[in-house]
Amino acid sequence: MRSPRGVEVTLRTPTQSPLVPKTRRPRQRDWNLPWLHIACSACIASPEPSFAASMTDPTGSTAIDNLGLRSRAYIRHVYQKVAALTVGTLIVSPAGRKLRSLAARFGRQAPQPGISTAIVAHLYYLDLLPEILDCRANLPDATVLHLTVPTDRVAQARQLVQGIPAVIVHSCENRGRDIAPFISLLNAGTFESYGAVLKLHTKRSPHLLDGEVRRKLLFTRLAGERNATSRMLAAFEDPLVGIVGWEACYRQAAPYWMGNETRVRAIATQMGAAEDAVRLGFFEGSMFWFRPAALVRLRALQLTATDFEPEARQLDGTLHHALERCFTIAAWADGFRVQGLNGTILR
Repeated sequence: MRSPRGVEVTLRTPTQSPLVPKTRRPRQRDWNLPWLHIACSACIASPEPSFAASMTDPTGSTAIDNLGLRSRAYIRHVYQKVAALTVGTLIVSPAGRKLRSLAARFGRQAPQPGISTAIVAHLYYLDLLPEILDCRANLPDATVLHLTVPTDRVAQARQLVQGIPAVIVHSCENRGRDIAPFISLLNAGTFESYGAVLKLHTKRSPHLLDGEVRRKLLFTRLAGERNATSRMLAAFEDPLVGIVGWEACYRQAAPYWMGNETRVRAIATQMGAAEDAVRLGFFEGSMFWFRPAALVRLRALQLTATDFEPEARQLDGTLHHALERCFTIAAWADGFRVQGLNGTILR
């Protein structure tokens, strides 16, 4: 068409811009029941302390920008909290489990992956052992369960697992929550013979209203259905896959540094991680699948229980909070990928 001045004008819609070629979004595989993924994703809320962080950050953002960011995060947090206490409670209820079981029974059976697997679970709350065993029931039959248990509860734990095959109880000091015991086994080479290991712990989060539901949702997504777990494990047939976790729990927004950025960067330097590998991106709750080779740099630090602060119910700022944000950095530093259960590459 021509403008009032007689100049030829070509009208284009934004999607027709010659500077930005039109591309199709790649189709992603959903490795679990779609309705379950959507419902569960709506139910995972971030912890309250993240919204009390400083109004300044190292990126140079203004206080107003940060206020907007934190306000949006808080609104999302409230929405997810309500969803966890309603929809989430239904999903993890006996009725919800029965519905998932029926759906899986009529679904296509996934082939068992040819990969050796294990679970490492910190069993602080002994009464939650059945939930861990339920997770193992959805994994390949030869899966070994490694339980780290505080020293004063080891005898009772061994009684509970008596007669259950392929369960190994490891005594540990009650220090560093689930992270210090995990690092101890990592340092000892416990996981070297496995192709993929699932890290769990009996997280109750008594300071959170939805703490129980959050744990059960994580267990459900990571190992709640045998078919979905088999398909997820197939990802580890790719040698570049280092860590796989639930994308709904993946945190990379600046407020999630909380009080840990300085310490995380110091640990990354100790690991010899290149600058492009040092960034915020972690699975909140420290529950995920991993390839042992992806955590070699973390193992090389040879941290011990005495490096961790004594237990004082801390909510942030400890070594174990910093290390929670370092698992992915260790993987990235050696060229491994971090991805979601649905196959999305996380950065």
